[in-house]
Amino acid sequence: MPTLKKIRDTMKKQKINSGIMEQMDFEADCNNPHNITSLIDKMDQLLTKEQCLFIMEKQGCCKGGQRDKDCKAFALKHKDKPFSEKLALISSIQYMMSPYLNDDGTFTITFGGYQNGVHSGKTTCSCGSIKKLKQPFSVSPTYCGCCAGHFLYHYQNALGVKLKLKEINSSPLNTNGEKPCSFTFEVLG
Repeated sequence: MPTLKKIRDTMKKQKINSGIMEQMDFEADCNNPHNITSLIDKMDQLLTKEQCLFIMEKQGCCKGGQRDKDCKAFALKHKDKPFSEKLALISSIQYMMSPYLNDDGTFTITFGGYQNGVHSGKTTCSCGSIKKLKQPFSVSPTYCGCCAGHFLYHYQNALGVKLKLKEINSSPLNTNGEKPCSFTFEVLG
């Protein structure tokens, strides 16, 4: 889950205007999910979509553990295969979804059907911070850039390419669970 401090540090590295940053509360209690969602709302108001996506993709959590090991092992095993073939095989790694290669060379991952009671719809958010919110609620899809950052990290390691979050296509956070999490990534090289 994103933290106020990490978001602030990423903004500083990106040289976000200090006048804009002064309008945001980075000192609030990070254990309260409302403080994070309020900051995300402020980002949506004051920053460009591209800035928001870039900042949030840097927040991704859970970058270690078994998935990290599995993705790095996958990269070694398939290093000589072309990108499209590796992308087609990546679903063999647990929880890496089945990516779809788009005509423009980007790829999209979608995951849904997971239900833990956070939303009443078909799918829900697995973020620990979101689970603390009481129903009903709606959170900006920009928040989901953090989760996209998690997948970006693991996909980069598995595929051996540099990626960029291009789009948050849909989210259960602002649809009461009716739409799944879906992200599109651009291959940079």
